[in-house]
Amino acid sequence: MFDTVIKGGLVVDGTGAPPRRSDIGIIDARIVKIEPELSQEANMVIDATNKMVTPGFIDVHSHCDLLPFMSGSVRGSRIRQGVTTEIIGQCGLGSAPHLERMSGWRSYLTAILGPGPLTWNWLDFSMFLRELDRAEKPNNTAALIGHGAVRAQVLGLNNVSPTENEISAMSKIVEDAMSHGALGISYGLAYLPGMFAPKQELIALSSVVAAYQGIMMIHIRSHSRQVREGMAEALTVAKESGVKLQISHMRSYANRDYGITAEELITMIENARSEGVDVTFDEHPYTAGSTLLSQILPPWAKEGGSTEIVRRLKDPQLRAKLKNDLSDQGPDYPGWDNFVGMVGWPNIMISSVSNLKNKWAEGQTAPQLVSKTGLEHSKLVSEIIDSIADLLISEDCRCSMVLQNLFAEEDIIALLKHPLCQIGSDGIPTGKPHPRLFGTYPKFLGEYVRDKNTMTWEEGVMRITGDPAQRLNLRNRGFIKTGYIADLVIFDPEIINAPENYNKPSLDPLGINYTLINGQVVLANGKVLKTNAGKLINM
Repeated sequence: MFDTVIKGGLVVDGTGAPPRRSDIGIIDARIVKIEPELSQEANMVIDATNKMVTPGFIDVHSHCDLLPFMSGSVRGSRIRQGVTTEIIGQCGLGSAPHLERMSGWRSYLTAILGPGPLTWNWLDFSMFLRELDRAEKPNNTAALIGHGAVRAQVLGLNNVSPTENEISAMSKIVEDAMSHGALGISYGLAYLPGMFAPKQELIALSSVVAAYQGIMMIHIRSHSRQVREGMAEALTVAKESGVKLQISHMRSYANRDYGITAEELITMIENARSEGVDVTFDEHPYTAGSTLLSQILPPWAKEGGSTEIVRRLKDPQLRAKLKNDLSDQGPDYPGWDNFVGMVGWPNIMISSVSNLKNKWAEGQTAPQLVSKTGLEHSKLVSEIIDSIADLLISEDCRCSMVLQNLFAEEDIIALLKHPLCQIGSDGIPTGKPHPRLFGTYPKFLGEYVRDKNTMTWEEGVMRITGDPAQRLNLRNRGFIKTGYIADLVIFDPEIINAPENYNKPSLDPLGINYTLINGQVVLANGKVLKTNAGKLINM
């Protein structure tokens, strides 16, 4: 007898093969039969007539590191959109290792990862993995070690050039993580403290990862005016270390005063592959972005982390310098993505705060933070900067933002069409988050695969299942094959999509009928049934 049989569905198996009508039989969390008509009895029968049945979606870029330790409806944010496996520890912003003396690092991470458990003191990466293994996980999780946590432990959050001994110390931390099951390493070279890391440091640590056949995922130093240099650096690190490379959310900006086209980025990738660099990239299908609110600050204001940022924002002279830097286009600091210059204040929305007294600010655009009306432009900008600075001070920098109209639709389409592209949500589970946390995969399938016809259904499904499973060496996942784990999604191809409401980001996606994780039905008829079926995936 089967535990579960899925009958009458159009199976899109993740290999890129054409859809076919088949039944699927599941026993003990695994797919045991795939045939046109299964007559054997089952404890549960799911009618998938007129629905697509696919492997579970794999989120290759997630900031949901601490979701297993959270409560409330956010725990269902992945399940509701069909994500059965996600890769955490991205952009260098990893939660482990974390020592008690690294309180500045924890504070810096809070706006992205959330406050986390009270036990957030993981002396090494293996301690984090053990606690993650014990936690009730909504879905399957594999973890990268974040370079930021490694550097913060050895060098702190300041602009420091490492000695050979310090590089050796960081290498040992990375090696320990890889030996205990880390998938690879991530870098966030636009964030603290990765922004201070020289290339030789990156090559040394990536060489350790390469020895374990791991992967390097990188948020390059700039997606703006220095995007070419940032791309070249990432590709050089991969070439010299021999590591597999995935460029995270590889994109430049819609404002061409600050960015370049998707076609130029793609040319860089293809040229590097022709030279032997094993490189791929990922995207999310939104024109809006999201990150730490402190990222609007120029580099000089961020060194040292939250304590030093707050000290500078309280200094009247430095506040005046900040106002000068954030007026019009501002100075062209190396590595600075000047978001205010790119999108303008009205397109910047506060998405999360930590203090209850500031909850009123969530969902407000930067100009809406100002209580005064009728101000001329220069005075309004001055008031906005004061309001943002005061909010950062009050929050100890633990707040994030959404940036509207940051990316160009034509770039999204060009990048999604490329066969080396995978899909990552970049989901941030704090405050009033970017709706990509809740709807990336239904939006990709409904809007870009079905409505805009950027690719076939079988190719679209492969991009979010089989391709990432192979790239990341996720054994027995990512495909509908006999013997594989029953991570599955059943959806209506005519309906699937997701709302994009930035004031109500947690609206349910459309058309997802069932999600199965490790053979367990965790979502049925669009309703979350359980949030504890996930497993830790160790490499």
